[in-house]
Amino acid sequence: MSRALVLALLTVACASPPPPKPAVAPVAQVVEEPEPVGPKSWDEVAAAYGSTCPGPFFELEVPTTIEAAGRSFTITGSTITLAGKWQGPLKIGVLGAIKDAEPGTRANIKKAAREFKRLGVHIVLANGDLVGEETGDLPKVVAMLGEEIKVPLFAHSGNYEWTSAFTEAIVAAQKQHPHIFNANLLRHIDLGGVHVFTLPGWSVRKFVKPGACFYNASHVQQLEAQIKPIVDRGELVIVSAHGPPRGRGKQSIDYAYEAGNVGNEELARMLRDLPVPFGIFSHILEAGGRATSEIISQPAIKLPMRKALPKLFANAGSVSSYPYTMLDRKTSRGMAAVFFIDDTKTGKARVTFLKLK
Repeated sequence: MSRALVLALLTVACASPPPPKPAVAPVAQVVEEPEPVGPKSWDEVAAAYGSTCPGPFFELEVPTTIEAAGRSFTITGSTITLAGKWQGPLKIGVLGAIKDAEPGTRANIKKAAREFKRLGVHIVLANGDLVGEETGDLPKVVAMLGEEIKVPLFAHSGNYEWTSAFTEAIVAAQKQHPHIFNANLLRHIDLGGVHVFTLPGWSVRKFVKPGACFYNASHVQQLEAQIKPIVDRGELVIVSAHGPPRGRGKQSIDYAYEAGNVGNEELARMLRDLPVPFGIFSHILEAGGRATSEIISQPAIKLPMRKALPKLFANAGSVSSYPYTMLDRKTSRGMAAVFFIDDTKTGKARVTFLKLK
């Protein structure tokens, strides 16, 4: 065998084997996550959103019609709509910062109920802080409201109520008092040309009790998106929020002892920019019984009001019978308010404050 042939055979024998073909990676299967399914009917809402505050804006597949205190409402999600279009004056009773279930406070609520009836109040807003430190009183307070107030009553949280307990208390009370509604979840009360929107809770985290309702700027912006189309078409809007908008100076409805103006700036911006003509609040307690027609500087309106105004923002103060020193150094043992829209066509409002004890 020739030397050349031997070398050729050795070269072939010693050559590295060809590299293996790369494995073909398996094609990844894309699994689409199903979109979360919200509640289909009102009966499912408490279980779905009862621990969420502020509640979301949502729609139901199946609307629910409810008869309450002689009026018919349809719930389509976070909106509850009164049958028909509102005609004539609208009178809203306001119970702010009830705080406790003590006999003196119940007596105050009884007196407020009598005054509401005398003045022809159509609906009542329980504007947050239904309880204070004694959070276990919540079922008692809600039941008390159901027994004493005989018109449709919309209650929302302040900065004290444990959100899930608030939901449970209202669900339980509705069995005997179907005219009580959870305005943490029913964020839009459509009265037919007049709209009440709620902003439950408070925006300063350190003053919100654990488990209670906290809102931030994004919640205000979500509310703004809901309100804007209604304002744009010229219908009246009232915002009910436990905490007031940020003002300027000692005359404001948000002025607190030693802390100054503590209201929410984003809420003030929204009310100014849309604009929203009317607002109802009940915190800060020492600034209760005040009203203003200008959302930023908040000059005080001289009381009692003699004429209705096209813009009005009021602090209803606290219903509680426990003595509280106000900014004018007087002592309050309970107050409430009635917010009158004298003519829903011209859209002017006034407020009366009620001394309860």
